[in-house]
This record gives sequence, C-alpha cells and structure tokens, in this order.
Amino acid sequence: MEQAFRNAHVVTREEDFIGSVLMRDGMIAAVDRGAGGVGEDFEGDVLMPGVIDLHTDALERHFFPRPNIGWNPVSAAVTHDAACLSVGVTTVFDSLSVGTYNASIARDRENIPRLTDGLLAAREAGMLKADHRIHWRCETTSDELAERLPPLAEHPMTALFSMMDHTPGQRQYRNIELHLGHWRERGMSEDEVARRLDDIRTRQARNARSNARFVAELATSMGASLASHDDEDVEHIDQAADLGATVAEFPVTRQAAERAHARGMTVVMGGPNLIRGGSYSGNVPASELAGAGLLDAFASDYVPRSLVECVFALASAPFGWPLPRAVASVTATAAAAVGLNDRGAVAEGRRADLLRVRRIRDLPVLRGAWVAGERAA
Repeated sequence: MEQAFRNAHVVTREEDFIGSVLMRDGMIAAVDRGAGGVGEDFEGDVLMPGVIDLHTDALERHFFPRPNIGWNPVSAAVTHDAACLSVGVTTVFDSLSVGTYNASIARDRENIPRLTDGLLAAREAGMLKADHRIHWRCETTSDELAERLPPLAEHPMTALFSMMDHTPGQRQYRNIELHLGHWRERGMSEDEVARRLDDIRTRQARNARSNARFVAELATSMGASLASHDDEDVEHIDQAADLGATVAEFPVTRQAAERAHARGMTVVMGGPNLIRGGSYSGNVPASELAGAGLLDAFASDYVPRSLVECVFALASAPFGWPLPRAVASVTATAAAAVGLNDRGAVAEGRRADLLRVRRIRDLPVLRGAWVAGERAA
C-alpha cells in the first residue's frame, strides 16, 4: 500500500525543506525536495517523525482516574493510547514503578499485573495504534524488589529498566525539608516523620547497591536498555555507567549531566521542566542544560503533550536550535538511546511513523499521525 504527502515542511535528521514523502508498506520509500508531486497536500505544515517517549506515567491515571476508582485495564490502555497519539507520541514506553516506598494503589502487587495484562490484551486484540513498550522503574531501596521484579519483567513488552532511589535528602528529594513538609501536610506527626525517614534510610543502606546490580544484570540478561534516574553527582553517574546504564534520566544537577556526557550517556530531561520553566522539585532547569549543550533528549514524565511543545520551544528564542536538532530531541536521539534503529527519522528505509504539525498562536497542533504507514490520529 502506498501513500504520498507533498508540499510539506520536511524535517530530516540533518536539514529541513519543502518536499514530499512517499510511504509504502509501512516504510518510508522516498523523500524528495520541492512543493510539487502527488498525494495529500500538507500546505506547508511540518512533517516530522513520530515522537518517542521513553518515560510516561500517564497509563496509571487512566487505570485509576480517581483515588480508589479502578477502571477496566483494557479500556484504560485504549484510552491512554488515544491520548498519546493525539499529541504525536507514536512509540510509548509506559513506565511502571516496582518497590517504591510511596506506592499508589495503581502500583500495588495486584494492580501492576492487571495493568500490564490489560495493555498486552489490548495490543493483541489490535486495539492499540501506537507502539507500546514497558519501562520498569525499579526502586533500589526496596526489600522486595528482587522478589517482585523478575516475574513482572518476563512480560513480552518489557524494553527498558531504570534504577531509582527516592530516599529523602538526596537526588530528586535533596531538599529534604521540602519533602518532609509534604509528609507533615498529610497529617504525620514529628515522631511519625522521624520513624518513616529512619526506616527508608535503613532500607537504602541495606539494599540500594545490591539491588542496582540486580536490576542491571536482569536488564543485560533480557537484552533491554538500562537507565539511571535522578542522578545528583559524579558518584551517582559513575555507579550507573559502570553497571551498563546508557541513559541518564532526569539528572538533578548540572554536575551530574556533565559527568553523564563524559561517560557517553544520553541525558534525558522531563518535557514539563522545559515548558514550565523549571523543575517542580527545585532541581536543575532543563533550559540551563539546553543552553550549555548538556541536554540530548526529552521524556514526557507526566505530560505527554509537553514533548511536541519542547521541539518548537527549542527551535525558538532564546535557544534557537535548528529545527532538525530540536526534532531529534524527541525522535532520533531517543530512539538511538534505546536501540530503536528502525524509526525516529524521515529517511528512506525507516518505519513510517510520521506527524503533521502546524503552529497556531505559537503552539504546535497535531493535524495527523501515521504509525507504520497507517493513519492513527
């Protein structure tokens, strides 16, 4: 099956120009210059690769749309899929936490398998249009991680593991008083806060290093990619890189990002950090890393819509990135970081995951999405 687009603002990995693209049997068959040709007229709209989101927590919100209100997990997967495609995300790494100390109901022993089984059932029934994969977020302080993770990781959609340590006083929660303040706001007494903090720190000392090695070995055995999470300093980066991590996800300091680059890791920041103008936890702004040449790619974290907005924010003042470089931050660079070499670029022989985007009042608006050559949004 063939389909062609013409008069498009084509963004390849190296340049952008007015041109045309031919899709055949789910692949990009030709990319040409010039406004002429046959096919759907893009009217000068941007034609770029589909967005690749390495980390989104959004699936859980569709599974539990309100506290203690569980939804059919297959239905939740279908709704989540449509939401991702509506903002241009064609490859989705659904991130699910295992062993986290502040687990929500969506993350308990029973609900994680329900959620992943629902995702797989929706895929096998042909209900999902985007390409979904699972990103296991592994809390290395957990006493039960080594027990719980292996059976979950056997899921056929497993593709990425990340090592987390959310102990207050370091990494994402290095502003310990801010974090403990949230506990107090929930009604915890000072004695309860002290006991909880002591328990978490004790578990960190007991488990963090051995569990990190366990996660790394599991990822290697499964041929999956490995990421670190919320690195704060050189030691954090070196520990992760020595274990085989190739992605530094959400470093919280410039020092960590610099060291990640020195170790050959891909630095991934949260899209909301850039669009909101900073980190909600007070960590290093994505804008600072972008300006210093230390930012490689984005993941949506909790707002999938942020990724396509990041592209056009980076291509505008004050950053002024060339459009191909900005597009690559949510496509080609993300794909390469996890070994997805079949997508992420508008080029012959690549998978035809493509977007049509128009800027309206300085906001990018999706006007079409194709996944493996088929219209998806």
